[in-house]
Amino acid sequence: LGQNIAVYPDQFGAYFNNMYLVSPAYVPTDTKMNLNVAYKTGTGALNKIATFNFAFTRVLNNTKPNNHLLRFYFYNEKDGPYIHRTRAYANYAYKIKLGDEIFLSSGIAIGIAQTAFTAPSSTGNGNSIAPDASIGLSLNYKKFEAGFAINQLLNAIVNPVVAPIEYKRYYNSYIQYTFKLSPLVNLKSGMLWRSLPTYSDDINIFGMLDYKDFISIGSSYKYNKSFSFIVSTKIHVGTENILLSFIYNTPFFTKLPAWTDSVELNGGYTFY
Repeated sequence: LGQNIAVYPDQFGAYFNNMYLVSPAYVPTDTKMNLNVAYKTGTGALNKIATFNFAFTRVLNNTKPNNHLLRFYFYNEKDGPYIHRTRAYANYAYKIKLGDEIFLSSGIAIGIAQTAFTAPSSTGNGNSIAPDASIGLSLNYKKFEAGFAINQLLNAIVNPVVAPIEYKRYYNSYIQYTFKLSPLVNLKSGMLWRSLPTYSDDINIFGMLDYKDFISIGSSYKYNKSFSFIVSTKIHVGTENILLSFIYNTPFFTKLPAWTDSVELNGGYTFY
């Protein structure tokens, strides 16, 4: 019998642009509707490794203290030419006001996780689908946010070819805070700790200098795994905005044995 292989979703360098992948309790502030897309691909010999996700978010009663969120998102990870991991979820969250500028959100996401092998030989082909779910809590106070989520809650096991694959439960904890440096400049910062039971944990720290909520420049560091350079712009038109972000992930300040880099593109449309 093959030993179980633990599978965890790939992580974007600018993870804070895709917080619904961190916690199903994440509710964007001052948002009525949001569309988000992100694409990540390796370069050179690693250009067959890519990750894509798309999300639609609708916040109900967004102008009131307590509101509901409905979200649908799709995620696909291509691990070389023959392995595809696809996920699709429906996400519900509820945000309540606890006190003066204090809010608590809880959320749940339910969906499916698929692993498919498409080798040139028909004997190496396989396809398995398993149920998946996550739950989370988030706390907001002014410019501070903290959250905790349990992901791959069901510990589902599938057997697409030979060795069983396990969507093993893991845990996300995060904090974010925005410092006001001047009337025009803010520093957005945060940390994400992804506790993985079978691999070394992921610890991410980011900082972004933001000018007039129009252009942001900064970086993100995943301990011993990658260092990312990030440039973003947010175009405001009335009650709408468009986010465009470019990320270059490098092996700077890591212990990787060889040069491995990747690029990301993030796009978003928000209606207030």
